[in-house]
Parts: sequence; C-alpha cells; structure tokens
Amino acid sequence: MTNNGQTREQLLAEVEQLNRRGAELQARVSELEHTEQALRTSEEHVRLFVEHTPAAVAMLDRDMRYIMASRRWLTDYGLGDQNIIGRSHYEIFTDIPDKWKAVHQRSLDGSIEGQEEDPWERADGGMDWLSWKTYPWHDSSGAVGGIIFYTEVVTKRVLDKQQLLDMIREISSPVIPVHDDVLVLPLVGTIDSARSSRIMETLLTGVQEHAAEVVIIDITGVPIVDTAVANHLIQATRAATLLGAHCVLVGISAEVAQTLVQLGVNLSTLVTRSNLQAGITYALARQGRAITTQAPQSNGKSSLAAGLISHS
Repeated sequence: MTNNGQTREQLLAEVEQLNRRGAELQARVSELEHTEQALRTSEEHVRLFVEHTPAAVAMLDRDMRYIMASRRWLTDYGLGDQNIIGRSHYEIFTDIPDKWKAVHQRSLDGSIEGQEEDPWERADGGMDWLSWKTYPWHDSSGAVGGIIFYTEVVTKRVLDKQQLLDMIREISSPVIPVHDDVLVLPLVGTIDSARSSRIMETLLTGVQEHAAEVVIIDITGVPIVDTAVANHLIQATRAATLLGAHCVLVGISAEVAQTLVQLGVNLSTLVTRSNLQAGITYALARQGRAITTQAPQSNGKSSLAAGLISHS
C-alpha cells in the first residue's frame, strides 16, 4: 500500500495510462509538424507557381496588401525589383480610379468581376488598356480572405485592332480622284448611322484636300437604301455643297428607285445619273470637257482612247 491508500497496481496503471497519453500527444505533435511542413511546402509551391507564371497575377488580403505577386505583374506595371509583399495596392498605384476601387470592394464581398478591354489613364497622362478579372479567395473558415488579380496589358492589341478598323473603314469608303477637281466616292455594303458619319467625314476631307468641284457618290454596291440612308446621303451632299462641291448621286437601281418612291423619299434636291459613266460625263460637262474617241490612224487601224478628255 502507498501512503494515500493506492496499491502498487493502481499506480502502475496510471503510469501506463499517462505513457499512452504521452505517446498520443507525441503522435499528434508529429502529425501537426508534418501538416505544418506540408503547408509550408504547399505554400512555397504556390508562391513559386505564382511568381513564375507567365500571367500578371497578384494575391492580396482584405486590407489590399500584397501576399504574392508574379514577376510578370512587376514587369507589366513597371515595378522593377522592388518588394511589394505586405504593401498596400493603393500605396503602390496612387492613380487607381474610383470605379476600380468599387470593383475591389465588390470582390471582397464575394463577387467575381472582369472586363476584356478597359482603359486606364495613368497619372503621367499615358493610356493603357487592360484585360482583367478579380476573384475572392476564402480562408479555412470559408470567409473571404482577400482577392486575386489576373490581368493582362492589351494596349498593343487594342491599338492594332483600332488601326485595322480604321484601315477597313478607309477601304470601305475611299475617295478616288478621277480627274482634275472630280472625285468619286464608291459606297459598298450597309450604311448605318455610325458609318454615315464616317462617310460624311471622308467626303468632306476629300473635298478639302483635292479642292473638288464635283463629287460623284456611287451607291451601286449599297444593297438597301431606305429613308434613313437617303437622309444620310442628303445631309452629306449638303455639307459638301457648303464647301463648294457639287454632288452627283449615281447607281440607283430600279428596285431602289421603287422603294424610295414607296417610302416617299424626296431626292429632288440631288442630281442623279444612272451609272458611274453617266456621272463622270455629267461632271466633265460641267467643266466644259468631254470624253472623245480618237480619229482613225493613217495606217487604217482605228484606235479608241476611252480615257481621252478634251475641252468642248
């Protein structure tokens, strides 16, 4: 017996129980250490993945402080080799517009946001275009722990696309000088309000650059001429008249003429001719010129000079 009345067997049982409990705690500690190491390894893998991914990626906490960022992020936004981890996004980018701050807040509230081509006017006056998405990330409790940025600077793509569109617009509505002071504006395809504005701009620019006296507008390639299109053409010719040019509308098909009559469109203010050849003949006649044929040559062979223009 012991002093407190416990038998030796009871003490041994308690010691055994304590040993088992100690072993269980040791196993739990080892398990936690293993888990912690795995988490550190996983975090390191994620960090390396984010750092070396070819996309501009950044992970921030709820206070918009950087947790991770890719090298592409540093490059695309001109951050060099500076360490941004732990710093506020708004401290680094002081020129962020309020609309993006509102996006960040919505993402912190759980929303996924994004846009393909978003203009960003920098503090130095420069303009960039971004394609971006923001995602909320969640901690172990399921609460939003912050947001992740996926962005791409697409300024070159936007500018290239704009240049291509400008080229297509120029090709679709070219102004062609066919003779001194005579221009031809051939129109092809559908004419809507946006295109009619470009047509008017092209027409007026051409009149000014070439000091044109006559402009022939050829609508042979326009499939539909309704009230709106007719009004656009009338407005364009009136604007050209203010610059001193006389406009001739050619290429009205029988179907288009019938449609305009049914719609009650009044083209009486416009000079019209059936086709481009008739329009050029009219334009030259206004200038006292005409297209003539060359007389037969002395060897008996005749030669037509369809493009020979002489004064009347």
